[in-house]
Amino acid sequence: MAKYKFEVHYSGPALENNSIPVKDLAPSLLSLSEAFQTIQKIEHPNEEPLSLNISATKKGSFIAELFLVNGPDLLNHVINILNSNPSQALLNLTTYTGIFIEVIKVIQQIAKKKIKDKSEEDGKVTLTLDDKTKLTMSEAAFRTYRNLEFRKEVNEIVKPLKNEGIESVGFSHDEKMSVTVSHSDYSKFDVPSVKEKHLETNDATVYLQIINVAFEHGKWKFSMGDSQFFADIDDEQFLKSVEKNEEQFGSTDALKVKLRTAQYLDKNGNLKTNYTIVKVLEHIKGSEQIGLDLFDEDDENN
Repeated sequence: MAKYKFEVHYSGPALENNSIPVKDLAPSLLSLSEAFQTIQKIEHPNEEPLSLNISATKKGSFIAELFLVNGPDLLNHVINILNSNPSQALLNLTTYTGIFIEVIKVIQQIAKKKIKDKSEEDGKVTLTLDDKTKLTMSEAAFRTYRNLEFRKEVNEIVKPLKNEGIESVGFSHDEKMSVTVSHSDYSKFDVPSVKEKHLETNDATVYLQIINVAFEHGKWKFSMGDSQFFADIDDEQFLKSVEKNEEQFGSTDALKVKLRTAQYLDKNGNLKTNYTIVKVLEHIKGSEQIGLDLFDEDDENN
């Protein structure tokens, strides 16, 4: 099992005087663990999950030991022990730590500036900022910098800086691999806003059963087999007939419609679907009476 020591140092009068309990820093430390797991997923998605052990050593200082953990399955546990390469695992931990610290520095340097240009060469990415500053980083650091989950996690990591009496948080493995975020840097770690990304739009003629009718121009609720969803109706002629009470609906009524389905990724990267009824083609009344089979098919054919 590979281990790699990593120090997180929160400093400020609030910690020196024990004004803030260690447990209040727990969300930040949890996000630190998640941030390293995100880096791991980006670089080595098939690797065993990374864990972060944390132990307090002195006021305002916390030692975090990173190590790879084996899966819960006993057989896999034995196989992993036999096939494991501790030196490679340690190398990966060193890499993850380097990426983490490099990205923290990149965030500090870019801050609120805009990226105007990007070039790649020999495993390095060079960004040109709107003040003409050029910033060069590893491709791995750039991938992590652009990852929304990582940016959210880093924002949580430095969030204790919002508390009065916490002046800085530092991360280090040794003197060469370290970075400190001060209270004045906090706003630089705001989570970037992400625009919605349109994926695909399809039109299809389908049959929908009405669940709820929205008489005040809201979303109607429909079912299509086992799925239920809300949909806007853009058919003005149909809506006017509803307003004039020319259309009346029963509990088992259905509509034949031209349905537009639009899929997109929202600002949080979640897949969303919007439904819009472009045109109502037919209003099919539900069964109000039991149909009677007066004759068997065999009798009718004789």
